[in-house]
Amino acid sequence: MASWQQVLEQHAELFAEVQPGASIALAPGSPPRANVKQVREAVPMQLWLRGPDRMAVVDGEYRGLKALAADVLLLPEEGALDAALAHDEPLSELKRQLRDGRMLVMVMRSRKELRELGWSDFFEALGLPFQGSCR
Repeated sequence: MASWQQVLEQHAELFAEVQPGASIALAPGSPPRANVKQVREAVPMQLWLRGPDRMAVVDGEYRGLKALAADVLLLPEEGALDAALAHDEPLSELKRQLRDGRMLVMVMRSRKELRELGWSDFFEALGLPFQGSCR
């Protein structure tokens, strides 16, 4: 988690407009689609949570879509987050993994809500167009 905290701090400009309380959940699984359930047994997840001053990486438990309060859910395949950290530019590696299908994205809010929460720069950096809600 400390490594991801450093990555978020190095890219603080991507999160400058993100509102306090906004968050991205990362729930690794293999295959990633294994975690796409309304309710499931708890698995470890990482939460990127906007605090008053910065994005913070916190531990959490993913129990399925029904219990998730995050704005966005990233579902990387097993080992994908470690592979990204081993890369010189971890966020660029996440972008590549998204393109290669090694990570799924589930948008949990509407396009308008995401824009109001300040996610535009982050989505743009990962090459993700706003698709709206997937509920």
